[in-house]
Amino acid sequence: MIIGIIYDGNKKECADYAGLLKRTAEESFSVPGEKVEALIAGVADCAAVCEKATLLVSVGGDGTFLKTASMALKRDLPVCGFNLGTLGLLTEFEHDDPKGVLERLVRGDFVIEKRRVLRVLVEDPQGEPVFDEYALNDCVLERGTLARLAYITVEIGGAFVDNYPCNGIVIATQTGSTAYSMSSGGPIVEPGNDVIVVTPVCAHFTDGRPIIARGDSEIRLSMRLPHDSMYVSVDGHKNIRFGEGYVCRCLPSHKSVRVIRMDPPNFYEVLRKKAEERREKLSQ
Repeated sequence: MIIGIIYDGNKKECADYAGLLKRTAEESFSVPGEKVEALIAGVADCAAVCEKATLLVSVGGDGTFLKTASMALKRDLPVCGFNLGTLGLLTEFEHDDPKGVLERLVRGDFVIEKRRVLRVLVEDPQGEPVFDEYALNDCVLERGTLARLAYITVEIGGAFVDNYPCNGIVIATQTGSTAYSMSSGGPIVEPGNDVIVVTPVCAHFTDGRPIIARGDSEIRLSMRLPHDSMYVSVDGHKNIRFGEGYVCRCLPSHKSVRVIRMDPPNFYEVLRKKAEERREKLSQ
């Protein structure tokens, strides 16, 4: 077993904790006839580690988990996360029990929860693909900083929905419903519901309500009026400038991220707990 430990390279405490996990895994556990090896790397330089690993562990917040999950998806590796961030809705494990979690990982004492991803395809005016990525959380078409209002056309399943005067549009998976979509007024989706959430960002007038589409829908985004500062972002870390005449297609995908779960807590209990933790930190 080779455990790939990917940490947030911008935080020393994450690097230190990754080192602790490596020592704990290699010194404390053994599988009959098999050596446990742990490799560590910062998230920005983790490609070599991800190529060798048989499972991945992220150390940081949700952003680190999303980047690690993106690497896991390429090789269909299981992934889990230790939360050293501020919110940690995606990272199941807190940092206070590294030995207990690692012991169960080594024994295989966990279940795999599959989280479906969206394929995000951006095409130029000639219909040629210029960007092709997978989103675990969301795809966002949004204007740049200090740019003027955008007019975005939304189509769902081949049907015209509306032209939205807004700052942007968030297309979120069930997993991503508690991220940017929720912050923009979108609904919270309980795990297990195969849907896609379409949430306008700061829509003008009163018709910018979120839409819950079927999970097998294709969502198409384009510009109703030309705009010189629009960008497509996938999971907050893969981006491309959205040029004039471009089309962004969010397609249902057969791919899933394999998330390791151990005694998963009640979804609503986690939401309430994380909200309380955030309020406490902001009040300090």
